[in-house]
Amino acid sequence: MVDVVVAYATALDTKDWALLGSLFTDAAIFEFAGRFERQEGPAAIVALISAVLGPLDATQHINTNHVVTVHGDEAEHTCYFQAQHVRRGLPGGEQFIVAGAYVDRLRRTPGGWRFAHRSVRKTWMRGNSEITGHVSVT
Repeated sequence: MVDVVVAYATALDTKDWALLGSLFTDAAIFEFAGRFERQEGPAAIVALISAVLGPLDATQHINTNHVVTVHGDEAEHTCYFQAQHVRRGLPGGEQFIVAGAYVDRLRRTPGGWRFAHRSVRKTWMRGNSEITGHVSVT
């Protein structure tokens, strides 16, 4: 199950938008607490994340402290994250770091575990938030 969480970070950092979309159920919900409207469905989720991260020169998403509770074909997962964002040549600084926690509900599908709901909860940030175009997403 943690494999889908790691695959999410890999998809972001490699800008593999097809992989990213494949990690969500058809009715998945993505929320970044207090930052923008929730997104529903893989296409909307990928559109938002790719618009924010696509222009960046580099990102690195690190996940730690995984806690998983499985209930048959449903599961709850939480972990900490730290995400570094780089956009070279931007006035005000070229780096932005955001950290917090992912709070997930996952569902077992024929293709493996998929996110049914992912909530991003920021706890701190440092650097130039303009790097992500006025939206802090990870």
